[in-house]
Amino acid sequence: MRRLKVRFLDVDYVIKTDAEEDYVQKIASYLEDKVKEISKQESAVVVPRSFLLAMLKITDDYFKVERDFEEFKDRAEERSKRLVQILESSLNENESFNSGEGIRREELGKEELEDSFKHR
Repeated sequence: MRRLKVRFLDVDYVIKTDAEEDYVQKIASYLEDKVKEISKQESAVVVPRSFLLAMLKITDDYFKVERDFEEFKDRAEERSKRLVQILESSLNENESFNSGEGIRREELGKEELEDSFKHR
């Protein structure tokens, strides 16, 4: 673990983390934007370190779930596209097979009928 300095609401905090610094800064910035969105207070607010750590952890969990969902959605969309292609291909093959097969069946049926009448 290493120590990173995180600036949150104009106050510097030092935290220990294994995460990349850019990622931690992204989380802190996201949190700061949300706090500013809710609070119209302009003066610096000191957030207890334990609250900041909890907020960072919750936001990290949120980002991970959001990333996992996007990956799941992308995989589901890709699988859906492949299934549609398979179904369309199968339907096209069946249509061409059935149309050709129907003609052959009729021709074979006529030949079999003619042969059976010849043998009688």
